[in-house]
Amino acid sequence: MNLSQWSLQHEVPCKFSCSCLAWSPSRIHPPMFAVGSDDATQTTVGKVLVFEYGENARQWNRVETLMNIVDPVHDLSFAPNLGRSYHLLAVASKDMVVVVLRPISRETSRSGIQGSVSGFEIRQVGQFDEHNSMVWRVSWNITGTILASSGDDGYVRLWKANYMDIWKCIASIRGTSSLGQTDVAIAVQPSTGARH
Repeated sequence: MNLSQWSLQHEVPCKFSCSCLAWSPSRIHPPMFAVGSDDATQTTVGKVLVFEYGENARQWNRVETLMNIVDPVHDLSFAPNLGRSYHLLAVASKDMVVVVLRPISRETSRSGIQGSVSGFEIRQVGQFDEHNSMVWRVSWNITGTILASSGDDGYVRLWKANYMDIWKCIASIRGTSSLGQTDVAIAVQPSTGARH
């Protein structure tokens, strides 16, 4: 594959330095991506911008700015939605943050693909500082139900929401200096008997 033969299709101005980008894997919503910034000089503006492709105008539009995230952003990851009517976005920064982006209104085109949004209801469902240091990477499992985060503390932590949408760390994994050995601490949550 020779990338020099590719032509530029769109250029999206972000107005700040970009450190990471994540595409939404949703196949039922219009194409969408989020951009994060690690610019430490601007401390009062949101560091995550969300863009969506408008089929009618055939251009990318900024649809949201996550104003509550003002620390430098190192990584972003959209969860596979597998039937969810909303998006889950994980943000790696000083802390690890999980945000729900729920479309407010949509128009449906003749092809069945949902059209442009008028905006998103944004709800932060978790902010975790268990790494006690900078969080560098976030990644979802294939079903979008478990989130992994890694930080300067040397741990990979696995996160999961319960039936009440309360996020908890379900495992902490730390590599040791010996090759092939790891320390695993699994936090088992007591069962409440409720099924979901």
